[in-house]
Amino acid sequence: MEKSILLKNSIIYAGTEVINKAVPFLLLPVITHYLTPSDYGIVATYGAFIAILTVFIHISMAGAIQINFFKLSPDQLKIYVTNTLIILSATTFLALLLLLLFYIPLSHKLDVPPFWLFTGIAIVFAKLPTLINLILWQVKHQAKPYGSYQILQMLSNTAIALILIVGFGMNWQGQLIAQAVSSILFGFISLAFIYHRGYLAFQFDSSYIKDALKFGIPLIPHALSGWFKTGVDRIFLTAFIGTSATGLYSIGYQFGMIIGILAVAFNQAYAPYLYKRLESIDNDGKKELVKYTYLYFIIIVLSATALSYIAPWIITTFLEKRYSMSIQFIPWIAFAFAFNGMYFMVVNYVFYMKKTFPLAIVTFISGLIHAMLSYFLIKQNGAIGAAQATTISTFVTFIGVWILSNKVYKMPWILK
Repeated sequence: MEKSILLKNSIIYAGTEVINKAVPFLLLPVITHYLTPSDYGIVATYGAFIAILTVFIHISMAGAIQINFFKLSPDQLKIYVTNTLIILSATTFLALLLLLLFYIPLSHKLDVPPFWLFTGIAIVFAKLPTLINLILWQVKHQAKPYGSYQILQMLSNTAIALILIVGFGMNWQGQLIAQAVSSILFGFISLAFIYHRGYLAFQFDSSYIKDALKFGIPLIPHALSGWFKTGVDRIFLTAFIGTSATGLYSIGYQFGMIIGILAVAFNQAYAPYLYKRLESIDNDGKKELVKYTYLYFIIIVLSATALSYIAPWIITTFLEKRYSMSIQFIPWIAFAFAFNGMYFMVVNYVFYMKKTFPLAIVTFISGLIHAMLSYFLIKQNGAIGAAQATTISTFVTFIGVWILSNKVYKMPWILK
């Protein structure tokens, strides 16, 4: 029964991930017809701004709730959830104060009007209740409402954006309005869900606040490493070259991300299988896992190679001619996501052994490497330097985590 539920939920989660990424991707021919590369660049830069705000405003509090769900009684959990929202209010207020001090130079650097910088804080504030709501479904193995809610939010965001961009002739503002409206709307809906499901009790508890902060603050470097890899290159591109270059890079990135979508979907189904298999495995079983891992490596590299040849035809056939320069980024990004897929296959052993601290060190260092490479390669090679930095740093991460995984859990990688 447990195995059946796990398999069913894995399929739902993987399907949700694919649908959430596939719908915006399939609508690219429409969106790129109405948005210029500069418009698309502003949207991408704003996304990087939202991501860095999320690191410091959320401080991984949703993860703290997930960890404590089975440790606390239902009445204690209500108080815990409420106190994470108190922390959210405090971190949001601090972020607002800092933005008031620096919004003018930040607006110039990011090429985003000040109004949208402040709106970004409201968006990030609203995202945490939605994340908490989703996690509360996930820990109770309620995959259907989890997937339905995520898909519904994506569809509402997409529909509003299409109405504003296509129907009312808005450019990048239409995309940002859609993001703000859907995030804030679903944030309020999520709060209502959390309250209706009995997960709120309006009681201040300093011990729970300390516990959530003790969990979340040490994870800031790990969260930052993720932002270094997905956000800092957009910031550098906008600052050094311009929003048009950022827009072209983002289109190429989305095409290369097809490999990433497939890798994430496979890992969501594979990881539970691997953890179950490792509970009782002999040396022959380990060799079998290694052989299948190497086969996966070959398949994902071949997939990245195939995408590098197919995607240029798709861009020249279905997208506006002004986006043809995005083709140069696709091979680099496709192979970056291939290396990231390989990373999934080895990092699962680290998670199985619960060695997350050394993993955080490795990923943070690789994130810093990516930031430095992005700076120097963009300066040296132009916009293509951002894609080159992504590929190199992702490969370094894969090799570093592979070495770490073999230290914490020995596997016969040489197949002797």
